Amino acid sequence: MSAPSQQASLKTGIRLDSLLESMAAPQLIRIAARYAPGQEARQIVKARQTVARALDDPATLAALVESLTPLERFVLGEVRRSPQGVSGWALLAGARLRDLKPERRPQAVELYRHYRPASFEGAELIWPLLASGLLLPLTLPNPFVESYGRGIGAGSPLLSADERVLLALPADLARPAQVLSLPAGTQPAQATPPSLIHLHLFEVLRAVSAEGGLPLTRAGDLNRAGLKRVQKRLPALEDQDELEWWLNVAQLSGLLSASETVLAPTPAAERFAQQNAAGWLPRLAAVYPHLLEAGDPGNDSANLAHPEALRSALIGLLTQLEGPTTLSGLETALETLTPADLRQPSWRGKQVAWRGWLRGTVRGTLRRLGLVALSAQNGDDQTVAAAPALLGHQGPVPSGPAWVVQPNFELVVYPAQLRPEHLEVLRATQATRFDAYSASYRLTRESVYEALEAGLGLEALLDGLETGSAVALPAGVRSTLRGWAARRERLVLHTGVTLLEFPDARGRDDHRAQYGGTAIGDALLLPAAGRKIATTLPTLRYDGPPARVLSAAPSGLLKVNGELDFLGRALLAQYAQPERGGYTLRPPAPGACVPATLLRELEARVRGHLPALLRLQLDAWSGTRPPPALQTVTLLQHPQASALLAHPALAPLLQGALDAGLLLVQAGQEAALERELTALGLAPAHALRLQEAQDARTPAGSGGPAEYVFPEDTRQKRTLLEQAIEGGRRVRLMYQSETFHGWYGESRPGKTRQEVFTPLGVYRQGSTPYLKAQRLGDGSEETIRIGYVLGIAVE
Repeated sequence: MSAPSQQASLKTGIRLDSLLESMAAPQLIRIAARYAPGQEARQIVKARQTVARALDDPATLAALVESLTPLERFVLGEVRRSPQGVSGWALLAGARLRDLKPERRPQAVELYRHYRPASFEGAELIWPLLASGLLLPLTLPNPFVESYGRGIGAGSPLLSADERVLLALPADLARPAQVLSLPAGTQPAQATPPSLIHLHLFEVLRAVSAEGGLPLTRAGDLNRAGLKRVQKRLPALEDQDELEWWLNVAQLSGLLSASETVLAPTPAAERFAQQNAAGWLPRLAAVYPHLLEAGDPGNDSANLAHPEALRSALIGLLTQLEGPTTLSGLETALETLTPADLRQPSWRGKQVAWRGWLRGTVRGTLRRLGLVALSAQNGDDQTVAAAPALLGHQGPVPSGPAWVVQPNFELVVYPAQLRPEHLEVLRATQATRFDAYSASYRLTRESVYEALEAGLGLEALLDGLETGSAVALPAGVRSTLRGWAARRERLVLHTGVTLLEFPDARGRDDHRAQYGGTAIGDALLLPAAGRKIATTLPTLRYDGPPARVLSAAPSGLLKVNGELDFLGRALLAQYAQPERGGYTLRPPAPGACVPATLLRELEARVRGHLPALLRLQLDAWSGTRPPPALQTVTLLQHPQASALLAHPALAPLLQGALDAGLLLVQAGQEAALERELTALGLAPAHALRLQEAQDARTPAGSGGPAEYVFPEDTRQKRTLLEQAIEGGRRVRLMYQSETFHGWYGESRPGKTRQEVFTPLGVYRQGSTPYLKAQRLGDGSEETIRIGYVLGIAVE
């Protein structure tokens, strides 16, 4: 960075003056003594004036810089490198890594009138600089300036300094040498390319934008049907949890914003394709502490008392290490350099919970975000280092080919070679797969049409594909793209028009002969320009949702109760047959299927809801859900079926539990199972007791309870509860109520309870999942921390 541009970057607008008004006399006097020693400033007004004069006087600031201790010089040097804000955890870890300490024991003072210095181990390296005005907080409170009930997890750990102090510092401040000895990482380490992360976010934004946003439920959760539509547009992210994780990254990065009803791209998303991929990495580092861990069901991070603060400290530590180390070395550094309070377990965590979390987050979330470089070797000797882009190192400028266009319309994309103009060309393709260091795309007619409709010209598309490719554009691909474009050009699109519909072509033609206009189809007329339409005519509007003029009987009969729009009529004509009193949908011919959108289009025109059986039929006919399966099986029934399933001689002959008290027998093992049961003195009967099976499924309020299952981790619990919500099932829960204790309101389990609920929704507070449910007895609502659920019985 050149000197003029560096000076410009230090002019952040962050100044101490705006905070002076919020300080009590003791802190003001301390700041005045630090900035202008020897001057009389024993009163509030005089102290403020003294500090203001010192900050505007270059000579006084130069004297201040000369008086800085090694600790203060290091901390301000780090802020000078990132003047918009440096994590206090990075400053703390960096100071301890270099064995920098205050020259004298700091004396506590009231900070900003209502706060006090943090008391955890190592806080004395940071808060004295806040007390003396050398560092400025970006939020109050924060981890180093606490108040009642607000401690390590409060506010933002980002700290800065007055821009005039930063400008007075030497430009060549070097970091002191690292004192703590760590094992060196010797294996070659590689980070996920920033351009690949950039590509993931680009595709997620493109899919959400194409859908017009992602609908939200009343509870603010993602609408499952809308999520599946986005997922269908993005086959490269076929796992739903992975797609939700990237949506969370995009939202926390400010690229998506949630209103009351929809999650939609922000104005920043429109500029995202033009931004430098490596320059986006610091934003991801700021997002990382607030993310649900990738690939972590919630076990280890849920066992930590302060997961967000510990993640922030880990990022800060990585930026302070002078070179690659090993995974065991990083573990040692985190234990040695960060306060023990950060690594404390939650109420149910083990004392070593943070160690398992560290290995999981380094190999999972941090690697996926491109924030760390890792060697291929696993184990304690695996090499770990901060990604070069995280340290501000600029990678090579992309100069080679960005992809290879294959004759089968596939593109093998090299993310490290992508430039902003390449992303515009990729809008005409569909992402099909993301690998560790590459991606696969495919040209489809639909994706090409969408790009052309969005304003990308055919010649620009062909030239872009050719220019970015390592090989010549295949002739078959070129001719096919021209054919698709020519077919599209044959269509003439009229927008915002009014059409008149007549009973038949003769009536339309008679009207046209008298008043003019353009014939459309068999019975439609585009009126002549300036022709006024009578306001008494029935009107169908297409600039909003379709009118709900259909009703559905339980038998599946559809009735039309008004003027049905053109698309509704076409759907009934193509997929339904007239019946007495309405229409009945007919199944497709063998080997054929109905469009997946048919269900959505019918629901948009029906008052109320479609019958459950009709929804099932449409899902099966479209291939969205499998058809019913029928097979002859052998069942083993007993009220204590789980005991039979656990027996070593019987388990190999059983396939698993179907329901409470019912086990599925392995095909062909019936005789062997009967011999084993007889040998145990449990010769089986050959008739099922249907009433007993029914009783086993009866809810607690009317008979015996269903059997509990005891999932091992939070993700399994959440999945079971979401399945119960989708199926409209009630659940019997064995759970512990959530209570809060201590200065920081630490979450701990309370009494164990067993109750029957109707689950309403699953949502998150930070990274912690909760269940919102309605109690069956009195209809009251309850919020339950899913991590505190011990057993689940779906009824």
